[in-house]
Amino acid sequence: MLLDEPFGALDAKVRKELRRWLRRLHDELHVTSIFVTHDQEEALEVADRVVLMNRGQIEQVGSPQQVWEQPASPFVYGFLGDVNLFHGRAHEGLLHLDGVAIATPEHASAQDAQAFAYVRPHELSVQAYAPGLRGIAATLERALVVGPIARLELLPKTPTQSGHDPLIEAHLSTAEWQALGLQEGDEVVVAPKKAKVFLHDTAAA
Repeated sequence: MLLDEPFGALDAKVRKELRRWLRRLHDELHVTSIFVTHDQEEALEVADRVVLMNRGQIEQVGSPQQVWEQPASPFVYGFLGDVNLFHGRAHEGLLHLDGVAIATPEHASAQDAQAFAYVRPHELSVQAYAPGLRGIAATLERALVVGPIARLELLPKTPTQSGHDPLIEAHLSTAEWQALGLQEGDEVVVAPKKAKVFLHDTAAA
């Protein structure tokens, strides 16, 4: 079966119900299906294998878990889900960003090379600003707290995402957000807990 964006004009709740129905139907019929979609959540939920294409070229083929956890290229990492892109320099196993260094053992041989770090919003720690804290200084521009997740929009004091939206997006649990006691306009320090790093010659912004 070839399904070309079959749920494109439906509202979110109906789309979710039909994704579950389609996945059950596929398992019952055992018919090979190609499902074309621009909705990443949709693709990861219904597929056994995911193919990501960029400008007519295949970037990666794998299970939903493989393409999410082991992206083969900067395009794949940036395409799947929300992500922050930071620019820095890789040197002997460390990526140096403004105010923070991230271990990058996969680039231990790099010598002061331009690099890009991709960090998902839930992989960022956020603390109220205090002298001596290591990280990226930023201002809390907006906090959207809905259900169990607090989505924070942070404006760094110095540019960190050259050529991109300057805002940093961080996701905290509502409990973590409440414990911080922050208000919009407060100064904070942001630090990546983990990152996927690509050197300049392999990373396409």
